[in-house]
Amino acid sequence: MSFFDGREVLAALIVVVATLFVVTVVFSMYAVGLRLRHQARDRRRDAFAEKWREPTLGALAAPESIASFTAAIRDDERIHFVGFAVQYARRLRGDGRDTIRALAKPYLGVIARRADSSNVEIRARAIQTLGLLGLPEHAPRVMAALDDRSPLVAMVAARALSQEESPEYAAAVLGRLGRFEGWNRRFLASMLAAMGPKVASTLREGLRNAGAQPRARAVLAEALLLQGDPLAGDVAAEVLDTASDRDLQITALRLLASVGRPDHAATVRRHTDAADEVVRAQALRALGAVGSESDVRGLIEAMSDPSPWVALSAARAVLDAGGRSALAEIGSSDRATAAIARQVLSEERVAA
Repeated sequence: MSFFDGREVLAALIVVVATLFVVTVVFSMYAVGLRLRHQARDRRRDAFAEKWREPTLGALAAPESIASFTAAIRDDERIHFVGFAVQYARRLRGDGRDTIRALAKPYLGVIARRADSSNVEIRARAIQTLGLLGLPEHAPRVMAALDDRSPLVAMVAARALSQEESPEYAAAVLGRLGRFEGWNRRFLASMLAAMGPKVASTLREGLRNAGAQPRARAVLAEALLLQGDPLAGDVAAEVLDTASDRDLQITALRLLASVGRPDHAATVRRHTDAADEVVRAQALRALGAVGSESDVRGLIEAMSDPSPWVALSAARAVLDAGGRSALAEIGSSDRATAAIARQVLSEERVAA
C-alpha cells in the first residue's frame, strides 16, 4: 500500500468516526429532548390534577355544583380536563361515574372530532374516552368505530361498548366478532361475559345461530361458560348435535360439563368415542358431570383409552359420576389403570 493509499484510508475512517459521532449526538439530544418533554407533560398533568382534585370531590358530594365547576375551566384546559376525568372515571362506578360524565360532557365534542383523525392512536384514544364518558350521547360514533379500518380501533370500540351497564350494545358487538379473528378467544369471551347476565339471552341466540362462524360461536359458548348461565345447557346440547367444528364441539362440551343436566347425557354419550382425542376427553368429563352411576362402567372402560389424557379424563369423570368406591378398588389392584385411579384419588384429597 502506498503512502497516498494510507492517507485515503485514514481520511475515510475519520469521516466514518465523525459521522457516527454526529449521529450519536443527534440521537442523544433527541432522547434528552423527549425526556424533558415527557417530564414537562407529567408536571403539567400533576398540576392540573392538584387543581381539579378538590372541586371534583366537591362535585361528587354535591352534584349541583357541576355547573359552576365546568364554568371555571378555561378553553385551553378542556382537553387536559377530559384526560383527568378519564383517570377518575376508571376508579368509580354508578352515580360517581355519572357525575364525572356530567363534568366532562361539555368538552366531548372536540374528542368526537379526534375520533376521525388519520392517526390510529389518536382515534383509538378518542373512542376509548367516548366509550367511558360519552355514552349514550356518543354511542353512534363509538358503534361506527366497530367498522374502523384499524383492527385496534375496532377492538377499543368493542371493549368500550362491552359494559354491564349498557347491554343494549351487545348485538352490535356480537355482529362484529368476525373482525377479531386474530384475537385470543378467551380474551374475547371474557369481554363479552363482562357485559353481565342481561346479555345472556343474546349470547345464547348467537350460539344457536348455525349460520355464524364456528369460531365466533365458540367465543359465545366460552362467554356463557364464564357467566355460568344455567339456561345455556339446552343450546350447548343442540350445538353438539349439529356442529362439526372441533373447537365449537369442545367448547359446547365444556359448557355442558358446567351447566348441563341429566337429560343432556344422551347427547354427550354420542361423543365419548369421537375420533378426536380432545373431543373424546371433554365428552367423558361432561358425561361425568351430567351422567349417573349407570355411566360409571363405561367410564371405567374409557380409562384404558390409548391416549393418557383421555384416560385421565375418564378417571376424573368416574369420580364425578359417583364411582369413587370403584376407583378406589381399581387403585388398590394390579390393573394397568391402577396408577391413574390413584392419581385422581390423590387429586381429590389435595382439593379437599
